[in-house]
Amino acid sequence: PLRSALHELRGQHGAPQHVAAARVVPGGAAQIEGLAACAQRVFHTQVRIGAPLNITGLTDYAQEPYYSTAVGLLHYGKESHLNGEAEVEKRVTASVGSWIKRLNSWLRKEF
Repeated sequence: PLRSALHELRGQHGAPQHVAAARVVPGGAAQIEGLAACAQRVFHTQVRIGAPLNITGLTDYAQEPYYSTAVGLLHYGKESHLNGEAEVEKRVTASVGSWIKRLNSWLRKEF
């Protein structure tokens, strides 16, 4: 079921059959046993589990892969604010909102 779900998501987003670069699986879902190996077979490329980079402070807690999405969003927000990229932020927010809606729809359908 996981492999078919990855194939379906890849098809929905127009991902190419063969990708030259490695893929990184971030977030809590990256902790699913066998996910990296499954994704490697689906995407026909190297896959690794991502962990947050460039963090200070609570590093004992925030360096786990399940924090990578949150840390990445915080880094993006900081950079956008410092660089005054309000328009880019609006587009990304709309894109993320659209992606979350599609993910929610898929989860409801599958589970």
